[in-house]
Amino acid sequence: MKTSHFLLAVVLFAAGGVVHGMFTHRWSATALETAGDDLLSKITEPVGEWKPGQFFPINAGDVPKKTETVSRQFAHEKAGRTLVVSLTSGVPGIVAAHTPDVCYLGSGYKLKSAVTKETVPMPDGATAAFYVADFQKTTATGSETVRVRWAWSADGTWQAPEYPRLFFARRQLQLPVLYKLYVVNTVDETDLTKADPYRTFAAALASRLSGEMTSQRGN
Repeated sequence: MKTSHFLLAVVLFAAGGVVHGMFTHRWSATALETAGDDLLSKITEPVGEWKPGQFFPINAGDVPKKTETVSRQFAHEKAGRTLVVSLTSGVPGIVAAHTPDVCYLGSGYKLKSAVTKETVPMPDGATAAFYVADFQKTTATGSETVRVRWAWSADGTWQAPEYPRLFFARRQLQLPVLYKLYVVNTVDETDLTKADPYRTFAAALASRLSGEMTSQRGN
């Protein structure tokens, strides 16, 4: 190997180590002692017309180190609809890396629609940006299509950046805990309307969680 090529390889290897260290907080004085607050448990009142319900057990083996995940059902009793919310918190580089277009495909789902981005107004006057995609799974008993919305926040602003891992890694020393929100609902023909009740819920929940995060920082 030529000397110049060897030096280039060493530089690239070292740079990769630095980047990995940034993602995992290897050298950060603010390395996580906890993976963040369980903000979903603090939602005790209905979100719009959606009533918070049961929590679902999470397999510890499915949760990456330095992160925590909480999953909960919300129900719209009048409409007879339910959805599932998952909130993951922890080290930015880890939380930003695992997305539905990777996780769901690994669970037997296929991407039914292209991943798109939507910006929705929140009740507090701010906006939240979400990625949105539909996933379909076919079994011997039939097929199921689910719509997943997901976004990240470290300071109460919900974002869907093009390269989440790099985007949040730049600010991880100031914002050491990152939250990732999933809103998952079953898709049927009645959902394909402009007045999407799930989109409205996602915006209202994002606003409520932003308030909890602001309150958390003030304590």
